[in-house]
Amino acid sequence: MLQMILGVVDTAFLGRLHWTAMTAAGMANQILFIFQAFFMAIVIGSSVLVANAYGQKDPRSVSITCWNGFYLAVFLGIIMTSFGFGAKGLMIFFPGATEDLVRLASQYLQIMLYGGIGMVLMLFLGGLLRGVGDTKTPMIVVGISNGINILLDYALIFGKMGFPEMGVEGAALATVLSRLFGTVVLLWVCFQTPKLQIRVPDTWKLSFRRMKGMLIIGLPTAIENLIFTIGMLVFTNILFIAGPIAYAAHRVGISIESLAFMPGWGVSVGITTLVGHYNGRGDLQSVGGIVRQGWKLAVYFQVAMGIFVFAFPKLLIGMFSNDPIILSEAELPIRIIGMIQFFLATDFAMTGALRGVGDTRTPMLVTILAIWGIRIPLGFVLVRFAGLGLLGAWIGMMVDMVVRSIIKTLVYLRGNWEKTASKTRLSSRDS
Repeated sequence: MLQMILGVVDTAFLGRLHWTAMTAAGMANQILFIFQAFFMAIVIGSSVLVANAYGQKDPRSVSITCWNGFYLAVFLGIIMTSFGFGAKGLMIFFPGATEDLVRLASQYLQIMLYGGIGMVLMLFLGGLLRGVGDTKTPMIVVGISNGINILLDYALIFGKMGFPEMGVEGAALATVLSRLFGTVVLLWVCFQTPKLQIRVPDTWKLSFRRMKGMLIIGLPTAIENLIFTIGMLVFTNILFIAGPIAYAAHRVGISIESLAFMPGWGVSVGITTLVGHYNGRGDLQSVGGIVRQGWKLAVYFQVAMGIFVFAFPKLLIGMFSNDPIILSEAELPIRIIGMIQFFLATDFAMTGALRGVGDTRTPMLVTILAIWGIRIPLGFVLVRFAGLGLLGAWIGMMVDMVVRSIIKTLVYLRGNWEKTASKTRLSSRDS
């Protein structure tokens, strides 16, 4: 939740500045999600292998995975940073946007891309710690980073505390600096913690076999995120058919939805980690128990959040914008998103279970089907031909979420994941 707030805080502050600033940051973040899709291959692949090796009590294998994942993360971070020099050209993904929005979005995007290494490493290092069961340290570090981000947002966006007024550029700079702080702290923690065993002799050498193992597990997740992100870019241009105000309201709704599903996402991370530990030990009975209990927890948390979202949409929208038109546009879709939290919780639990045993291919295929077979075509028809605007787009999005959760549950219940679990156990060993 705190990691998500790093982006949500910018949206909230910029919404108070002007809806165009908030919309521009949302456009830029959708481009950033494309880059994030690629390095999630390393984050997920290394986390799953570390969890399984830790469950086998194989510290040398844990250390080898940490080092080789770090090399890949730095490499991708450098590539991401280099794209900052051509940030404006990436706005080609938004042909329906106005010149003013394109200018503001490219300014925000350029600074964020320059801080790409910090973004990659912060997620990667946090993933390593979660892989060995330490979820508290990343939480604390991200919490402190958020405090820094909030303070810098206030100072740099509005020109307070002796700083110049920088608007969207100030929001981006605040996020980059706060993430850089978090990266430095997490790097120090990873070298100090005995669970990761990074200082084990000779484990720092390049291991293409280990890199391959990470990518085999992580690439389907990267492809899943990439396809999802490209789908969201198409979805954005569908929203621009209804006008820029509809997209601004959509950004507010997405921020509220993100806060609502964070408890379920947190449970999903817990499921992935514990499933990896017990799968490493070959204890599939405990794996099943973890998934059942994790699903119940996710449902309890998210249904409670859904009730709150359904009951108080205006209160939540007011956190991001006081524009009455945006309030009117976003209220009904946000109420509806509160009603489908059960399905979102189920989706997160099943995804966490499948990823924990190394099955990242199934979530990828389901995402392709749901985004391109349901969300985009249904949303387009309801916006373009039924004239439902934001509500029509969100109906497509919600049907996608319901179908996705049902398919993943059926796949898990069939039990074919046990074969993948065995392969993942073998690939995580130091041999």
